[in-house]
Order: sequence, then structure tokens, then C-alpha cells
Amino acid sequence: MPHYKMEMEKTKKYFVNRDGIGFFKSILESYEDIGIFSVLDGDKGIIEIIYPSNFDKEIGFIIEDMSNYGIIFQEVVDV
Repeated sequence: MPHYKMEMEKTKKYFVNRDGIGFFKSILESYEDIGIFSVLDGDKGIIEIIYPSNFDKEIGFIIEDMSNYGIIFQEVVDV
């Protein structure tokens, strides 16, 4: 029987400045199938990203790059 490596899914939540949520969503969606984006609380700027763990570096680079556009992410442990 063949052995298949399962892709583990990761979920991360962030506080993001509210005015940057739409821009970040459009950037993330331009990377097809990299992850699923949800706004958990638009008033507080809390978002969630669900993605395969093999895209961990790419998600990190995208989030890091957002600071060039004034969008700051702060990871949330529990909401």
C-alpha cells in the first residue's frame, strides 16, 4: 500500500489595521489556492487565514511584505 504524505492545515488569526483588510484579501486571492481568508471581526480588524502548512513560508513573506503598504499584522493566540 503506498504511503502518502498528508498536507497539514494551519490556521492563524491576526489583528490587522482595518483599512488594509480589503487590500490584503485581494493580494492573498491573487495567489490562487494558497489559503482561505476570513474576516472574523471587521470592527476590531481580526482576520483568519487557513492554509496548507507547506505554504508557511509564502504566507509569512506576504504578511511581511504588507508592512511596505502600511498594513501591520499582530498574531492573535485566542479570540
